[in-house]
Amino acid sequence: MPAARHRTVSSPSPISRAQSSSRSATLSVCLRRRVPATAQPGRRPSAAAATIGCIGARIRTLTGMFPSFCPRAARYVILKHDRFRHHRNGNRASGSVPRPVIWDPCLARAVAAELGNRLADARARAVRFNRETRRVTVHFRDLSLIVDLSPGAGVVVLREASEPGPDAEALPAALSRVEAVWDERVVVLGFRRVRGRKPHPSLILELATNRWNALWADGPELRVRKRLTAAGSGRHRVGQPWASPSAQAGSRRTDELDLETWEQHFEGLNAEDARRALLTGVAYTSSLNAPYLLEAPTRKEGFHRWHRMYTQVAPSPHLLEMRSGLQPYPWPLPGTPARPARSLLQAMDEVLAAADPDASHAPATVARSLARERRRLQRKLKRLRQELERTARAGRMREDAALILSSLHLIDSGSSEAELVGFDGKPHIVSLDPTSKPQEHANALFRRASRLERGAAKLRDRIREAESELARVTNLQQRARQAELTPREIAALTPAPAARSPARPGPAPLPYRSYRSSGGLEIRVGRGARRNDDLTFRHSRPADIWLHARHGTGAHVILRWTNPGRPPAADLEEAAILAANHSKARAAATVPVDWTRRKWVRKPRGAAPGAVIPDRVRTVFVSPDPALADRLQG
Repeated sequence: MPAARHRTVSSPSPISRAQSSSRSATLSVCLRRRVPATAQPGRRPSAAAATIGCIGARIRTLTGMFPSFCPRAARYVILKHDRFRHHRNGNRASGSVPRPVIWDPCLARAVAAELGNRLADARARAVRFNRETRRVTVHFRDLSLIVDLSPGAGVVVLREASEPGPDAEALPAALSRVEAVWDERVVVLGFRRVRGRKPHPSLILELATNRWNALWADGPELRVRKRLTAAGSGRHRVGQPWASPSAQAGSRRTDELDLETWEQHFEGLNAEDARRALLTGVAYTSSLNAPYLLEAPTRKEGFHRWHRMYTQVAPSPHLLEMRSGLQPYPWPLPGTPARPARSLLQAMDEVLAAADPDASHAPATVARSLARERRRLQRKLKRLRQELERTARAGRMREDAALILSSLHLIDSGSSEAELVGFDGKPHIVSLDPTSKPQEHANALFRRASRLERGAAKLRDRIREAESELARVTNLQQRARQAELTPREIAALTPAPAARSPARPGPAPLPYRSYRSSGGLEIRVGRGARRNDDLTFRHSRPADIWLHARHGTGAHVILRWTNPGRPPAADLEEAAILAANHSKARAAATVPVDWTRRKWVRKPRGAAPGAVIPDRVRTVFVSPDPALADRLQG
């Protein structure tokens, strides 16, 4: 009998009690009251979703009444409540958001098998991570693999080959493996580089609902180098090895699961407990296939159904017509309308084609733009309120001015302050301007108070405008999270692309200066550290002669020479002098210059621009000659 892994599940933390009996009573009343779910034609929310919706609504009401009451578990239920509302309202007949594909371990494993068959040993050209649209595109020679992780999608499709864009990363590699992590919603595509010494890369697709992500990792340890989204990616630190979801969740028990164990696993359980035991303890189960397994006529038939899924016997791709939308799956599920598909990849193509063309999803730039605008408005409001607080001094200024005018006979000219009896009968110290008369100072205080009062009126208007704008932006943020923005709103919120400066006429400058030796051979001298790499590895041939001044920074020099023998001594000396001239040792009397064939020069991984390691090196000693460059150019 097959072996299956049982998942260990920790009990959720109970909701904390309120700190007072009144709060506890209110919570009890709120949770006992029933909240009718919004009915929709032909669709009923699940019992669990409806329960979350009711409890979430009541806890949200409670936290509105008692802002300080919001324990961790209550916040968790509120989050689930918001997702339930989004799920309940997200698939209406008009203006709907297309429901995303739901992935489970069976679907991930079957899609990995299809990709492995379709793309076996396929040669890749480039890979592009587009964080704006949340898409990853791998450009192969004959096909393009598109992973769309935008809201409402979550599909993997193959399209006709397309040309990589300018922001795509070159990928001279062949696909070596496609595999799904055991009992996880994770697909890994491994590549084998066909040239260069960089580590072999891998594309990791994490397809767990609400945690979609794509990562580009290097080497056998899968060290993360790039990620599609950073949201919720605490374990996906760039530069650190990738950690699978199962490794983060903790260890799992591995027990033999045969028919007898299967029957014991569900013995004496009601329907709800049996579902929980299945999803938390049996491998390759999910909310998609749980009804099919649990509603079998007998426990034995349910075991055989699970065994066929577990061993992936005879997959038959179908497109399930679920209430939430179209759902590709490796097998038809009795009780759910379905139609056959040629493949799961073709079924996912149909999911994209069936999506509402008017449905729009805010790209990541819109979310960033709204967050940036909200922070700006919050800073503006804080500044305006601080200015309004300063205008409160106007009343005190008027009181001081009136007190000065009523006590002119008690104030000495040239005083900086005076102690007067205030209108409330208490002693009051008034600051004065010793350079002006008391009456002039009082009039100046009246004028300043009037300006502050006029400014306060304008500030209140500006604060109301800023508060209204902040409320509008906050509303847009909430609608963007629920993918409810219209195309016009998205277009208005999407920043226009920066205007590019006109390209300079003519071809791009070469990374080297060219000279002609006395023997007629071309000598190329690098224009700087970064240009040195271009010259050595992109603008030279393996048999060319590479030169560099020893023990110091300087230009790479290439003497164009393809013969197997040693180059002419005069030409080699002139190339060495140019290397000495373009080094920090140019002021020395004699400079040692190393030379070797370009094919014996390599660049270490992670080395600085221009830093290389030559092998099979020979050395010539030359004296720098600044006039040589002019002679060789002439």
